[in-house]
Amino acid sequence: MSKWIPLEELKPGMFVSSFDLSWFRHPFVSSRLGVIRDQRLIDELQRLGVRHVQIDPALGSKVGGTAGGASQSPPDAFEHTTEGFGPPPRFDSPQLRSEAPAAAPGLPPVPPPTDPARTARFARKLFDHAMRSTRKLTRGVVGGEQLDVDELKALVGHLIASVHTNEDVLHNLLQLKAFDDYTYTHSVNLAALGVLLGEAMQLDRKALEIVGLAGILHDVGKCLVPKELIAKPDKLTQEEFEVVKQHSRLGHDHLKAQKGVDPLVLRATLEHHERMDGSGYPRGLTGGAIHPHSYLVSIVDVYDAITSERVYSGRVSGHTAIRALFNMRDKAFPRDMVDMFIKRMGVFPANSVVQLRNGCYAVVSRQIEGSPLHPEVIVICDANRVPVPRRRVNTRRLCEEMGRKEFEIERNVEPEEMTCPFLTQGGA
Repeated sequence: MSKWIPLEELKPGMFVSSFDLSWFRHPFVSSRLGVIRDQRLIDELQRLGVRHVQIDPALGSKVGGTAGGASQSPPDAFEHTTEGFGPPPRFDSPQLRSEAPAAAPGLPPVPPPTDPARTARFARKLFDHAMRSTRKLTRGVVGGEQLDVDELKALVGHLIASVHTNEDVLHNLLQLKAFDDYTYTHSVNLAALGVLLGEAMQLDRKALEIVGLAGILHDVGKCLVPKELIAKPDKLTQEEFEVVKQHSRLGHDHLKAQKGVDPLVLRATLEHHERMDGSGYPRGLTGGAIHPHSYLVSIVDVYDAITSERVYSGRVSGHTAIRALFNMRDKAFPRDMVDMFIKRMGVFPANSVVQLRNGCYAVVSRQIEGSPLHPEVIVICDANRVPVPRRRVNTRRLCEEMGRKEFEIERNVEPEEMTCPFLTQGGA
């Protein structure tokens, strides 16, 4: 049974499943640290201000595992809400990523991150290629044609190559979703976001390919649901919603009849609306009965859906979407996986509009590792919304190292108040 002990009693060899520090105040991907290998990590926890850790004696050594005074519940200062759900499902250990990704025809190699202009051009080409592929996919589903899995694998291969070589390609690609039909961009976004999260979880190339394909294919069942329901601008009746809910099973059954679709892609297609607490559909699965790939696709599905303009709903900022996912931890999704996604995207994701303490408005340009509250931003206008010459600001360096608190992010700005200029044609 897991128990809480003071940090002073933590010894190498113990298994740490959590600690009493908010996720955005430490640089680790997850609070589940696993087996403590040496004293250096303990010293780092002390430096960060950790006071208590939760250990699992069954997973670590017996050294110090029965220390006196250990509490069976977390300290009052730390909220822990995993009761009743058990440990989240875990992916297998990563494999060597030696296999080269397949190349999509007509696309050049991924450019280096040192060339922003080439990066932007490549992202545009990759986006256009992805749009052609997803439109072809939709036509094929409706027309009963055989799925070209190899073509989609080649597309996913470029997403994987991008996350390994030049992640800015994917962030550029995600910006372009404002310029096309949500029906098509949503699938491409899920593939890109899924690969980003999968990479953070150290998945091997095969698993990344599965996640990418599942992102592209997860909603094919919507092509088999009456179009007027999918495009309906008003709230669906309960009867209509029950029909739309059939899309996950319809998509699964359609893909099952195709050649070369991995069983885990099929499973993610079927389960991407299942939720950890049993509130999802089509089968109302709970906890570990849902495959980790399905959870991963579900998390990025929710994020992209609520940050996109849809026929029946306006979009919210990336920051608001992150807060929504944070509140779904241990309810809809496993805590560790959500935390990892938030770490990857940042508390203020790229292209979020924020207002600084000095009143200026800025757009988040990139995350700074280990500092989710202090990203790099581009200042775009003053407190009166008068445009100013754009300049990049490393808020971590200014705020944390130089004490320039006027460059702290004061608040998030929602799209209805100010739209990111980089998400408009010609804005960048």
